[in-house]
Amino acid sequence: MASGIQRELQLSNMIHKPLKVDESASLEADSLRKQVLHRRAILDTATEAQVWTHKGLGSSRAVEAGVLELTSPSIMDRWPDGSPSDGDYSTYGPVAVLRAFDHENWEDFNRISFEIYPDCPGMANPHIKVAIRNDGTIKIPDVYNREGFNVINLKNRQWNHCTMEIPDLPRDGITELKFMYDMYGKDRATGETLTFHIREVYIEKVEYPNISKGWQPRSRDVIFSHNGYHPEHPKTMILAESTAASFTVIELETGAEKFTGAVQPAKTTIGSFSVVDFTEFREPGTYIVRIGELQSKPFEIGGSADRWEDSIWKSLNFIYCERCGCPVHGIHGSCHADILARHKDGMIIFNGGWHDAGDVSQQLVQTAEVACALYEMAHQVKAHNLPLYLRLVEEGEWGVDFILKTRFGDGYRATSAGIRIWSDGIIGNMDDMKARVHNNPYENFILSAIEAQISMYMEEGDLLKDKLTACAVEDFRYAVEQFELQGFAPKPIFWEHTYMTSESLFMATASWAASLLHRMTGDEAYAQKAEHYLDYVLESQEQEGIRTDDGQTVAGFFYRNPERKVIQHFNHQAREHLYLTALSEILATQPDHPKAASWLEAVRSYGSYVKFLTAFTAPYPMLSSGLYHVDEPQDDESFQHQHLLVGEEAKGRYAEQLKQGHRLNDDYTLKRFPVWFSFKGNTAIVLSTGKAASLAGLILGDQELLAIAESQLHWVVGKNPFNQSLMYGEGYNFAQQYTVLSGEMVGELPVGVQTFENEDIPYWPHMNSATYKEVWVGLAGKWLSLLADLYEQEKRDRLLAHKTGANGSS
Repeated sequence: MASGIQRELQLSNMIHKPLKVDESASLEADSLRKQVLHRRAILDTATEAQVWTHKGLGSSRAVEAGVLELTSPSIMDRWPDGSPSDGDYSTYGPVAVLRAFDHENWEDFNRISFEIYPDCPGMANPHIKVAIRNDGTIKIPDVYNREGFNVINLKNRQWNHCTMEIPDLPRDGITELKFMYDMYGKDRATGETLTFHIREVYIEKVEYPNISKGWQPRSRDVIFSHNGYHPEHPKTMILAESTAASFTVIELETGAEKFTGAVQPAKTTIGSFSVVDFTEFREPGTYIVRIGELQSKPFEIGGSADRWEDSIWKSLNFIYCERCGCPVHGIHGSCHADILARHKDGMIIFNGGWHDAGDVSQQLVQTAEVACALYEMAHQVKAHNLPLYLRLVEEGEWGVDFILKTRFGDGYRATSAGIRIWSDGIIGNMDDMKARVHNNPYENFILSAIEAQISMYMEEGDLLKDKLTACAVEDFRYAVEQFELQGFAPKPIFWEHTYMTSESLFMATASWAASLLHRMTGDEAYAQKAEHYLDYVLESQEQEGIRTDDGQTVAGFFYRNPERKVIQHFNHQAREHLYLTALSEILATQPDHPKAASWLEAVRSYGSYVKFLTAFTAPYPMLSSGLYHVDEPQDDESFQHQHLLVGEEAKGRYAEQLKQGHRLNDDYTLKRFPVWFSFKGNTAIVLSTGKAASLAGLILGDQELLAIAESQLHWVVGKNPFNQSLMYGEGYNFAQQYTVLSGEMVGELPVGVQTFENEDIPYWPHMNSATYKEVWVGLAGKWLSLLADLYEQEKRDRLLAHKTGANGSS
C-alpha cells in the first residue's frame, strides 16, 4: 500500500472512523482551477434580492445586499401533504428560494457558480440542491428524467465556493434557478434550525469544460485505468484522434524510458479514436505515458494485490460508514431504533446491517450480499494480510448479525424499509416506520445460500458458524415448502431489490443454495435438487444461437424462462453473476455427474457471449448490456417487473431505444446500455457481468475472460469517456455523489453511468441526482466479490508457477 493510505488507516483506527479524502484530486477541485472566460451576475451586491421568491416550508430573506438567507426548522411534526401516512420514503418537505427568468438563453455559459455558508449545528452533511428549469427545445426536467438539479455537499460554518458545470444540459429557454433542500430529520447531534447564506451567484463560461455525453474524450484527456494494469493483461489508453505518431512508457521514479510504441488509429462501432497499446510491456512498477504533448497521470503495473488493495480498504470504509444502528463518527449516532417489523405476536427493531443507499433505507438481501462479499474477500487475503482479513471479518459479522436478527424463525423475515430521514429513536410517535415482512421463497433461497457460504468461510470455533449452518438448512426448507406450494407466484413486492427476479434467475439461485448445502452437509438430496433446479436454468439459455445479418452466431445468454421469449436484462439492480455462480458451484460439488459436460458447455457458451459483447463498446472496456428482442414489451408481466414506475408510454419508448442500439437482425438489437426508464445507472450491471466473466474464466482457465472481468473495474476507475474515477477517493477526478444524509464516504460507488432520454450513448452529467449518482452499498459488495476472483486467479498462477518450477528443477 502507498504511504498515504497507511497513514489514513492509522488515523481511522483501521476503519473505526471514516477515512479522510485528498480533495485536491477531485473533480470539484479541478473545476475551481479553471479559467473563467466571461460571467454574468445572477446574485451579487448589485442585484436586487427582491427578485427572489420563497417556496415551500421555512423562509428566506435578503440579509444584506447580494446575500440571501434560506432557513427552516430541522424537523416538522407531520409528513407533507401527499406523503404516505407511515412516512415510507418521505422527507419533511422542501425549503426553497428561486429566481424566475423569461426563457433566457444560457447556451453561451457552461457553468453555474456560487458561494454558500451553511450554519447547521450538529449536522454531519449540510447540503444544497441547485436546480434549473428549461422550457426550450428540450424540457428540463421532464416526465422522463431528473436532470437539471445538483445536490452539493457542503462544509459546515464556512464559505463554500461551489460550481456546477452544464455544457451538455439543454439551456436555451431558462425559466428558473432554484436553491433548495429537503428536511431529513434530526440525528442526535443536530440542532433545531438549519440556515444557509447564499452570495456571488454567477453563470459563467470556463475553458475546457467537462464533458457529460458521448464516447469521445476531450482533446487533452488521456483515458486509462487509474489503478493500473495486470502485467499479463491488455494495457491500453484512449485518446481523441491524435496526430502523435508514437508514445513512450516512462518509469516515474527514474525518468527512464522503458517502452516505445506507435499510436494506433481505431475506428469502431462507437467512433474514431487513437489508442496507445503497451500490452507487450510487462515490467511491474509505477509509470507515466507520454504521447506527443500529452502525458498521463501515474499508474501501476502489477498484480491485483499490488494495485487493488487500496480500493479494498476504501470499499470497506464505505460499507462501515453505511452502518445502521451503530454510531459512526462524524456521520450519525445510533440510528433508526424506531423502525419496527411485526409478525404474529413478535416485533423486531429493524436497524442494523448497512443503509442501502444515498438515503438511509434498508434492504435485507442487499446487506446479506455485502456480508457474503466481505467474507469472500477475507478468505482471499487471510494468508498474506492479517490486519485486512480481521477487519473484513469484523465488518462481515455486523452483516451476519442483521441476517440472524431479522429472522422470525418460521420462514418469515423482515426484509426492507423505506427510510429517508433520521428518526428520533422513540417508539410510539409520528416518525416511526414499518418494515416489510414476508415469507418469500426467493428471499429464503438466496439467504440460505448466503448463510451457507459464510458459514463455510468461518473458522472452526466461531460462535456463529453452527447457527448459520442451521439457519441455512431451515431457510432452504422454508423456501422449498413455499415454492412447491405456490411456485413463482409470490413475487417480491415493488420496493424490494429482488423485485426484478426472473424465473430462470430464481432457479439459478435455488440451485446455488442447494449445491452449497450439499457441500456443507454431504446430503445427496441437495445435490439432486441442485441438478433439478439447474435443468430449468439451462432450458432458459440460448444454446443454438441466433444468426446476425453479418453472419455471426450469438448464443450463451439467458432468457427469463424456458419459453425463451424475453431475454434476461438488468437496468440498475443486477444479479447476472448468479447464473455462473450456480454453474460454478455444481461443477465443483458434482464434477463427475453425467451432466457435467453439458454444464461446462453452458459456461463456455456464456463466455463466448461475453467476448461477443466487448466489440460494441471498444476501445472502452465496458461490457454492453446485451441483446433485446423487438417483441419483448408484448409480455406485459415481465415488462412491468423489469421496468419500475412506468406507464403505457414506456412500450413506445422501448422501440425508440432499440432504434438507438446496434441492429443484429430483424428481431434482435444489441444495446450498449439497457432499455430503461425511471431507474438508470450501470455500475451494478458491469460489476455483476464482470463477476460472471471472472467465474467463467476461473472455470475454463480462460485468461481473456479474466482480463475482461478486471477491465470492468478499469471502466469504473477512469477508463471511461469522462476520465473520472467513479469510486470516491480512488484514482483521479472523482466527484461528489448523491449521498445527502451521510455525506461523502471514501470508497462510495454510484448507481452509475446512464443515458439521456432514449439514447444509447453514455451520459454522466455533473449533477448529483438519484438514481444515477446515488451511492449504493451493494456496489461495494460486488466490487469486493469480483476482486476476490482476481485474487483467486493470482493464487492459482503462483501455485502453478511453483509447481512448474519444482518439476523443472527436479
